[in-house]
Amino acid sequence: MGIFGEWWTFFNNVIVGFSEETTEEDPIPSTIESNTVMESLSAQVSNVISKYENSIKQNFNSDQKIVVDCGSARLTNWHLKKRGTDYNFLGQKIQNSGCVQFGCCYDITQTANVKLSAINKTTIQNHQEMVSEMKQSLLANVSIVVGADNPSLTALNSAANQVEVGTIEHIRKSMENLSNQDIENSQEIVVKSLSPLRCKNQCNQAPTAGIIDQSLNVEIAAENIMTDYVKSVSETYISMTSETDSTIEVVDMKKRYLLAIWSVLVICVAYFVCCFVASALCKIALKGQGKCPKPLVYLLGFIMMVIIYLFWGIVLCILRSGSKAEGILCMF
Repeated sequence: MGIFGEWWTFFNNVIVGFSEETTEEDPIPSTIESNTVMESLSAQVSNVISKYENSIKQNFNSDQKIVVDCGSARLTNWHLKKRGTDYNFLGQKIQNSGCVQFGCCYDITQTANVKLSAINKTTIQNHQEMVSEMKQSLLANVSIVVGADNPSLTALNSAANQVEVGTIEHIRKSMENLSNQDIENSQEIVVKSLSPLRCKNQCNQAPTAGIIDQSLNVEIAAENIMTDYVKSVSETYISMTSETDSTIEVVDMKKRYLLAIWSVLVICVAYFVCCFVASALCKIALKGQGKCPKPLVYLLGFIMMVIIYLFWGIVLCILRSGSKAEGILCMF
């Protein structure tokens, strides 16, 4: 593009505003962090853990004191991000939607249904199996939403591969914590969550991690492993795609000043031309019986400039929108 082309683009941007390319929000991060995907991953982890579960007599629990430690880990910005916000057709936020999704604990009123499971020691191969199961489930769930041919799935797959080592280490710690619990002999059992637990309540309801529908210690371990995995994949994916999309633009300020001066000169010349045309039209209207007052000529010239500005802006908006009528709305 030559200097005239650069000035033409600059001038049109001054008149109407910058031409913004239509950019759709990447649906993958919100899909990864959705309740549907997290529920699916948590179920996958629970199924794998159940392979190493030993049956114990549940009457032990009635004589034991069970303490649930919902975690002292710090809530990060990712945990505190509001998810699931819904909007009406006017773009207004729907009440009781879009609240913080992490940092809850189980209801203490459910103690009668609490049960525990003894877990055998696991190996690195078992941990790799969990990662593989979560990765396959994650990619399958996301591809259903965004489409199997979405090119961003390649980046998501790379992100999942990058976090594998860190995830295996986190699984090791979670499973070690789980298998070290003396379920059958201890009079007081502390079930500790290593990560903030997910909130499963509506925004207008009391915060709760939901109803325990399996062994408490297994459920907490599965939630911890799933949360850490989703958090790592989501943050890695966003980091990868942001680095790919970001570009450094060197701004030539001297050229910008030159283009601005040219634009001012063109506007001034256009105004004087409008005043000349207004004066000529005024003389025709008066049929040579007098001179047009200068203030009236200047006013008519200004009105003509406004009309040209509006007309030219509408034309540009329509052209930028692909000649669609709704392009006129970009003026407002």
